[in-house]
This record gives sequence, C-alpha cells and structure tokens, in this order.
Amino acid sequence: MNRRHAPRRRNPTQARAEATLAAIRQACLRIIEREGLSHLTTNRIAEVAGISIGSLYQYYADKHAIAADICNELLLAELDQLGRFDAETLALVKTSLEETLRFFIDEHVARQRRLYRKLRGFYLEIHWHYDFEAYMVEKFPGKLTTTDWLPAALKYHQASLAVRDYSLAATMVTNAIEGSIHATLDRDPELIMSDAFPAELLAMILAYLKHPRARAGAGESH
Repeated sequence: MNRRHAPRRRNPTQARAEATLAAIRQACLRIIEREGLSHLTTNRIAEVAGISIGSLYQYYADKHAIAADICNELLLAELDQLGRFDAETLALVKTSLEETLRFFIDEHVARQRRLYRKLRGFYLEIHWHYDFEAYMVEKFPGKLTTTDWLPAALKYHQASLAVRDYSLAATMVTNAIEGSIHATLDRDPELIMSDAFPAELLAMILAYLKHPRARAGAGESH
C-alpha cells in the first residue's frame, strides 16, 4: 500500500482562507464532472478556482491531497449520521454480534459508495491513501476506532466464537473488511454497488470468527 496523503499542508486561520479552500474543492469537483480526469491538474484547479497556483500550494501538496480533503468534508457533513452509526453499533453489540457486524459492514460499504459516486474515477486513484477513521480520531480524540471497541464485542459473544485472542481477531476483521473493499475498488469497483458484496463480506468474516481451526495456537486475550 502506498503512503496516505495528508489532506492539508496547513489549516486556515481566517474566513478568507476557508473560502479559498472551499473554492479549490469546488473547482476540483467541477472539473471532474464537466471536463474529466484528464483535465484535472493543480494548474487547472487553480484556474477554475480563480486563485494563483502558489495559493493552492500553500494548502495542498497535490491534487490527491485535495481529493482527500474533499472526502473529509463530505463525510464531516454527515457528523450526525456518524454519531448515529457509533451509537447503533455499540447498542447492537449486546443483542447480536452478527447484526453488529452486518450493520458495521453495510455502513462502511455505503460510505465508500458515496465517495465513489461523488469523485468517480478519481476516487479509484486515491482510495488506498484515504483513511477517514484516522482523520476522525485526530479531529475527535475521544472517538473509538474499530480495533478499540471490537475486541470487547467479540469477548461479549465468546460462547459462539472460536477465536480467543480478541485483539488479534479485531485487527484481522478490520483488515479483512478494509482490504476487501479496497481490492474490489481496484479490480471491479461496480461490485461494491451490488447487494451481494456486503452480504458475502459478512459471511467471510463470520466464517473466520467461528471456524474451529481459529482456536489452534491462539492465546488468551490480554
């Protein structure tokens, strides 16, 4: 996997700077929609935004950093929904691990679908670099990551599982979900738009968690 892009070189400190950032993001989206990826360059973005290329580079290292920032802005606009997602995920833990994982996978896939629809082919260039969960933790330090809350969820349902190292299992589950989504975006992006994709992803995760061979060599969680 290639390095992840830092969304911005520096953050705005004045309303005028915030307006410049918004103009850059809108210019990027406008070019993708009206002119296509072949015309998406930092020079063209600056031109459409009505700013100098130097002003653009004050904030962004390249067009991929602009795209990462667009992703963050799109999802930050859904903060209320993200709060609902966290609350529903944690509430489901006490009733059904399968339903918890189904909800988590469905929401994660839906988020990727929204970004793909918005940025289209450009998202396919940056999706490996983009880590919204890391961005959210940086912005909201108290927010739990998947590998923070999932070990406790697995332990709560230990009677139905074969795994016993819950921290390791949580990491494996998280990596399997993210890796499957990103590999699919690379090879067959339209597949993530199908209903079958999240259903099969859930089946794969449950098979790992419940397969008896998962006990072999596994230590107790700490």
